[in-house]
Amino acid sequence: MIPYGWHVWRGESSRRYRFKITKTIEALPDAGGIYVMVRRTAFFFLKPIYIGKASNLQGRLEGHERWEEARKKGASERHYLCIRSENKRQKIEEDLIRKYRPKLNNMLKPRSSEDAPNHTSLKTGWMSAREYYGLNTPKSSASVKKLNRKSAKKSRGFFGLGRKAA
Repeated sequence: MIPYGWHVWRGESSRRYRFKITKTIEALPDAGGIYVMVRRTAFFFLKPIYIGKASNLQGRLEGHERWEEARKKGASERHYLCIRSENKRQKIEEDLIRKYRPKLNNMLKPRSSEDAPNHTSLKTGWMSAREYYGLNTPKSSASVKKLNRKSAKKSRGFFGLGRKAA
């Protein structure tokens, strides 16, 4: 069967990638590339369920371990983009996952402080796990002393009456 169209997916870096659409495995090429398992919510509204990369699309998707799970979540078609270079495949896959955050991909939030994108073009605006969970470095001792001095001063109260702080 011949693929029946194409769709443009935009990554986190705002780059656009034009994918071909197919419902059958026979229409997939024997080349390397990126694939997206997609749920079509209405005629034009598409939601990615799983995004992956493969050195051989047809061989990888023939018995894919996530396809049944994706079907249960509503996936009805596969989109694919042929890319020869492994480095480019990795970059595009990561760019799309970070933008759409598919349900079946587990790369949704930082797992450690070193869990940043692998490619420098995707590192802009990335939060480390420490920042994500609000575990920033403790304040310096100078700023703590300044806060203590401010709290030790007299409080004027609500109406400006000269009451002392407790």
